[in-house]
Amino acid sequence: MAKQRKDSIDRFVEGAVLLFPTLEPEVEAAVDRIMKITKYLDRLTERTVGIFGINTGEFRLLLLMHRQAPGTRMSAGALAERLNLSSSAMTNRLDRLEERGLIARERDPDDRRSVLVSITPHGEDVVGQAVQQQAKKESDFLDALKPEEQRRLNTFLRSLILEIEDRGELASLHGSGPDQSEE
Repeated sequence: MAKQRKDSIDRFVEGAVLLFPTLEPEVEAAVDRIMKITKYLDRLTERTVGIFGINTGEFRLLLLMHRQAPGTRMSAGALAERLNLSSSAMTNRLDRLEERGLIARERDPDDRRSVLVSITPHGEDVVGQAVQQQAKKESDFLDALKPEEQRRLNTFLRSLILEIEDRGELASLHGSGPDQSEE
């Protein structure tokens, strides 16, 4: 059997274990690889949505709006809560998206202090194009694995996600998870 190539994580963990002998090399390597892949995918997403003149946080907001029933309006407060943003960060994000014609805001007729937000047809188009481009890039990335390896990877990752979700330590990242950026 051919010796497996070492990656940058292998070299990092070898050095870390020398400094901290109580570290578990397999645990450290797995966590570091997950973090490095996450960083890579985040940057990939930033580049993809940047083509459309938006950032990742703005894309998440548009995606959240896109997932609602057509014509749905959401309050700015509800959006801020779903994305774990302060009201000022949400206002800034909405300002930028409205300037680009991706969302529309109007006063809530039932509560004039509240603003209702809807995604525009242009916003829907941008989301659709960005999702398609990002999905292609993600597919290209995972093509490094055979289909069976992709299924096994999903099984392992699902087990980890379920573990932290069952402990209540992580909200679902699809629509209600934290978005820590305070733009």
